[in-house]
Amino acid sequence: MPINLLTSPHWKAEHLGSPMPDSPHAVSVSLPLWEHNIKYEEGAAEVVDRLQAAYPRFCLHPYVRRLCLETFGAENTGLIFPSAAVAQRAANYVAWRGGQSARIVPVANPSACGVAVDAADFSKLREYWQHAGEVLSSRAAELILDGKVVSSSETTARKAVRQRLREFRTNADAEIWLYPCGMAAIAAVWRALRQYDATNPSVQFGFPYVDTLKIQQRFAPADVRFYPVGDGQDLEELKQLLSHQKIAAVLCESTTNPLLTSLDLQTLRQLADQYGFVLVIDDTLAACINHDVLPYADVVVTSLTKYFSGYGDVLAGSVTLNPASRHAERLRNSLAANFEELLVDVDVEVLEKNSRDVRTRVESINDNANQLANWLSQQPQVDKVYHPGLDPHRFDWMNEHSANHNGGLLSIVLKNPAVTTPKVFDHLEVCKGPNLGTNFTLCCPYTILAHYTELDLVESCGVSRWLLRVSVGTEPIDALKERFARALGFT
Repeated sequence: MPINLLTSPHWKAEHLGSPMPDSPHAVSVSLPLWEHNIKYEEGAAEVVDRLQAAYPRFCLHPYVRRLCLETFGAENTGLIFPSAAVAQRAANYVAWRGGQSARIVPVANPSACGVAVDAADFSKLREYWQHAGEVLSSRAAELILDGKVVSSSETTARKAVRQRLREFRTNADAEIWLYPCGMAAIAAVWRALRQYDATNPSVQFGFPYVDTLKIQQRFAPADVRFYPVGDGQDLEELKQLLSHQKIAAVLCESTTNPLLTSLDLQTLRQLADQYGFVLVIDDTLAACINHDVLPYADVVVTSLTKYFSGYGDVLAGSVTLNPASRHAERLRNSLAANFEELLVDVDVEVLEKNSRDVRTRVESINDNANQLANWLSQQPQVDKVYHPGLDPHRFDWMNEHSANHNGGLLSIVLKNPAVTTPKVFDHLEVCKGPNLGTNFTLCCPYTILAHYTELDLVESCGVSRWLLRVSVGTEPIDALKERFARALGFT
């Protein structure tokens, strides 16, 4: 029987490397101790070699690793991508980043294509895999290894997923594309933007998920203006920029990860209309049912890996185009020109099944997160709790459906954090590892995992290196409070 992570979470040292959930296609892995996360970031073999799974953009799934080994041999300086077009984009990226060795390597199965590089350029190739997210899924790799066909067709499940996503929007005519993960959706929008404006800078408004910023910093033209707080002062500075500088787009999140900040989307929409830039909003943390940002956006990107799927065993993403946008036609044409159905049928089947209970599941998560955030904010060991329900700057439009629709993510910083955080984390009896939006509670030292090589810079943007991010699950709330109370007792 699979391990039930709601009642038997992976939180002890002995759980290091275990997949979460208990599935060969899990997209998270147990890193249960603070030192495990540090050693993971430093590439220590004692941790890395224990990983039975991982978030697939950051570490190769065992099936993908085996396929690469069979294709490139023991040196293994190459990666397998889900199509020839993606492989070519990856090779072009390596060249853009200064590499000179990228070459296309055909794979016997037509459902994939390889890129080989010299050892010195492998890190650049891995950058594309991580940032652009156009990865070969574990289920696709499994089929290829078994000599089977990998199909991406207009199945009943695919139609059902699109329709389910459309039901969360106020505009029934919203146009939806599916991608192999959330970052692949963002990369697709980035390509569409740059087809029409290849030179003017983009703007990142508010502190974002790490790879969204990396795409703007590392993909052509690698010119971005960053407003990390996303408050009124940053809005004024953005207005000053717009008074003398044309920009291609503003990218932002609603709410932001990991500080759960509520941004003034109404003002950003007004500025987009006034100055003609494209407003791209990542609404992953809106958890599908909580608020609809499409009326403010030209295009919305979503990681379906998170709340829409909810069970942590499939990657997927979506792009939703606002048909009322003045940019709709050119964005539609650009997206269509580069689009391939890379979310394979076997993954769509899992995604459709997982998402059938999304409304009831997220309602439960909302309620738990509201209660846990309020309770944590009253604990003497806790210095700061970040959660939309505690944000005094939360906007009225976000409460259109319910004031309780705040999502399932919260972040905390403890008092005397350098001393207390590792101990509390080590003793916290919930699953610990990357990812969010699962039905089981999941905690990670977010800044360590996402920004280990730039901790000072990130702290200058207001994100503590000691921040713990908690993705609240569907466990009984009293049980969750008891687990956190026991851990806080070690401060």
